[in-house]
Amino acid sequence: MLRETLILRFVAGSLLLALAVVQGGCTRPPARIKATPAPPYRIEPALLRVLDAQILAASVFAMHESEAHARISMDEWRKRVRQRTRDVFIPWYSDYWTQQWIATRVAWYKLQYSEGEAAPEERLASYLQEQFYTRVLEPVSGFVDPGAVMNETTDIYLREMKYRLDPLPLAYGIPVDAFNRHLDTIPAIVVPPQEASLNAVLQAGDLSALPAYAVLLQQIAAVDDTPGPQPSPDRLYAVARSAVTRLVGSLALRGGTAAASTVVGGVWGVLISVGAGVWGVLEHDQEKPVIEAQLRKNLDAALEVMWQELVEDPQGGIAAVVHHISRQIENTLTPPLQTPPAPPAPVPARLF
Repeated sequence: MLRETLILRFVAGSLLLALAVVQGGCTRPPARIKATPAPPYRIEPALLRVLDAQILAASVFAMHESEAHARISMDEWRKRVRQRTRDVFIPWYSDYWTQQWIATRVAWYKLQYSEGEAAPEERLASYLQEQFYTRVLEPVSGFVDPGAVMNETTDIYLREMKYRLDPLPLAYGIPVDAFNRHLDTIPAIVVPPQEASLNAVLQAGDLSALPAYAVLLQQIAAVDDTPGPQPSPDRLYAVARSAVTRLVGSLALRGGTAAASTVVGGVWGVLISVGAGVWGVLEHDQEKPVIEAQLRKNLDAALEVMWQELVEDPQGGIAAVVHHISRQIENTLTPPLQTPPAPPAPVPARLF
């Protein structure tokens, strides 16, 4: 009897142990329930209209501030160019030996001229234009560089925009991410095939890292065919061409030809000096005030045109980038004008 009881206990214990092992092997950790991501915050349409009005107003204010900086800086540029023109370039141009040297160049150009090449007058005009750049515009750029003013103008615009837009999410109780997503829907630079949103432009630490900005600068440079906002060569060329007309009509037949004949010598020197009178220092001194007054008048007129092109041209001037961005914002956020409903068609009167 005792033996049977022990056997039964052993069997029962074995069964319990086997059952525990089976249950332990089948145990699994509870499955994790994946949390459903919350939908992105949606700004109500009425609030969007308010935000768009604020963004548009910020752009208008920022554009005015940046343009004011451009005008002040370029006023200084114009002042320095005019002063250096009168102190350096005009005295150099009207100097007796400069006039003789220019006349000698005319003679050389005429001797070297071949059909199909640039005319001597055009070559001389290019030479005078280069001299104006070297003696006036390049030194002035060391104090006021139009290219640097363009970058400063763009930076001021973007800085003012950020200053006015950054507080808006807190002011209207919306998440910053939701506001930035809305700024991503507003184009700031559109130069197909490149494009950059307002958010991308405002968040960029360096605009040059944006491909769209590089393409925009290329388009601006192509307006006047210059590397960046620089004085149009056409204006300077017109002044140089006017001066050349006077030079070719007088100097080439006077003292300059005598100097040229000395340089050339031989038969060509004799031909150059035919009909040329001796142009002395006294005669030059008598005509010098007239030469300087005419050149000063022409250059002052050209300078005013160059200043207007640099400051007021929205396509190729100092504020061209600012005008482009503000125009994109305005075109996107300005509510379309409501077209008045068409008047009802008149009902023809009954004949019977």
